[in-house]
Amino acid sequence: MYVFKSIDKSSTVIEENVVNYTHNLTTSSLGIDSVNLVSGSISSSYWDSLNVLFYCSGSPTYLNELAFSSNIHSFAETDGFQYLHKFHDYPSSSIVTIPSTYYGEKIKEKSFTLIDKSFTDNSSNNPTIKDDGFGNLYSTNAHHSQSTNNASSSENYVGNIFYDLGFVVITETGSWSGSVNYSDITNNTNYTLQFDSFNTIKTHEYSVTLNPNEFNHSMNYTLKNPLSGSYDTINEFTASLLGTPYLSQEFTSSAFSPYITEINLYVPNVLEPVIRARFPKSIKKSKKIATTFKIRLDL
Repeated sequence: MYVFKSIDKSSTVIEENVVNYTHNLTTSSLGIDSVNLVSGSISSSYWDSLNVLFYCSGSPTYLNELAFSSNIHSFAETDGFQYLHKFHDYPSSSIVTIPSTYYGEKIKEKSFTLIDKSFTDNSSNNPTIKDDGFGNLYSTNAHHSQSTNNASSSENYVGNIFYDLGFVVITETGSWSGSVNYSDITNNTNYTLQFDSFNTIKTHEYSVTLNPNEFNHSMNYTLKNPLSGSYDTINEFTASLLGTPYLSQEFTSSAFSPYITEINLYVPNVLEPVIRARFPKSIKKSKKIATTFKIRLDL
């Protein structure tokens, strides 16, 4: 009687698939927060941390070479680099933090949109900020723009987004419109966020093949013939079934085949299954042809 059988490892397939999900969040969404960063003020520690981690703070020479070099900016403009130059040019910034619960591994590039509902221009448009796919933020409807409100020029960049950390930093403090400055956006205001999360799902596929001569006996004890006698309780009846090796007559013919309800996968020296695959419908075991079951597990 077959109870266990080794899996053919050569038939095991492992593949990765990227899954995206669009999130629509507001300032009231759990974990969404914004902080106004001002150099030398009470929030100076935030400013210093951001400086050290993302904006190359430290040696003035190092800053001048990496953060302010016009050659670097020109190269970045061509090949799609992240611009970090405006953080140092202005005395304050705003940061929006997004928990990884929403974005997973990272925020998908070129999917981010921030709309501040607290401000409008004379045409009732709200400030709208998007990412360019390289970690730079720009406004799509700013009144003051050097190249028609798109991401083609670094002059239009108003901040940065760090996709894998969920940090959105608005570094521009100039005017979005005549009465609204970028430093006002997300600063104690009502704004919405839309972006796609990025998650990699690893799928393991195991092939389990049952040959005609294998697994032809049932492990269901209710097929057994109870010992003769009377039983006062269900426990006594169950004990009788478990205590006999004999099947009921209708289950002893050569035509009988058990039904498969689940397949359990084990690892060596562990008695409990690590994976249990239950079928939505019982499947009759064939004694004539080999049957292969494919078990897919998403991790």
